[in-house]
Amino acid sequence: MKKLLATLLAVVMMLGCVSVFASCGDDEELNFGKELLAVASQLDALNGLTKGDADIAIIDSVMAGYYMNTGDTYKDYQILEGVILAEEQYGIGAKKGNDALIGKINEAMIALAANGGLKAVSDTYGLTSEVLVKADTTNPQATAVDGSWNAIVTDGTLVIGYTLFAPIAYNDGDGDDAKLVGFDIDLAKAVVAYLNTTYGTNVAVEFQVIEWNQKEALLENGSIDLVWNGMTITDERVANMAMSVPYLANKQVAVVKKADAANYGANKEEFVEKVSDCVIIVEKGSAGEELVLPVE
Repeated sequence: MKKLLATLLAVVMMLGCVSVFASCGDDEELNFGKELLAVASQLDALNGLTKGDADIAIIDSVMAGYYMNTGDTYKDYQILEGVILAEEQYGIGAKKGNDALIGKINEAMIALAANGGLKAVSDTYGLTSEVLVKADTTNPQATAVDGSWNAIVTDGTLVIGYTLFAPIAYNDGDGDDAKLVGFDIDLAKAVVAYLNTTYGTNVAVEFQVIEWNQKEALLENGSIDLVWNGMTITDERVANMAMSVPYLANKQVAVVKKADAANYGANKEEFVEKVSDCVIIVEKGSAGEELVLPVE
């Protein structure tokens, strides 16, 4: 049923989508910059920067660090050192009220922190220093008794929504030989394996590509069970989702051409002052977009 719902929703989204590229121009006063471009993913934001669509890409430091140090695609670009636009934490979100499901996810991550499984995953992707879950982390949903976890066990599948976002989730290889890998992908598999072993269940994990700005709707209508994709914990999301313990630290950073880096200042305050004539590109529905848009 979940697969059918996801397929139907994808068709509706494709038919109704006019563009994945949105623009907020001079008619809307931004917190900084003269124009905001919102695209479908953070990778699209980086690629838009290289194509000249924008002057600055605001993305997660976890992703920026990976791409700035992998291959030659972004060799002419850099993270603005010292310009930390926000510090944040990632969480895993389920439909509001599905606390028992999140309780099991928390339990497994804490157990993996204790037995070395979490470190093995984080070491693979160079994120060990960013991991927040420890063996003594408290599980706030440990005693939740709603039926959300039992429903997953009965269904036999845990559907996780994600976008391509290295090193969190990305395709290793090309074409039919490409394999979905990444910190969140491997961690989710390890969590489900732990739960199956611990509780004698036979739950399979399924990864579903989503449009990031549709994640709340997809949770609500049951197309996916979890958003597990480097999602920033915010007060609004805590109020509208069942949220896991923070599991990974992140920052919002600015990526620019190396040749232009000296023009943007050495800290956040100088950066905000110096980008008044710049076009900013972000992922739609992301923490980066929220930084640029004024609070309604």
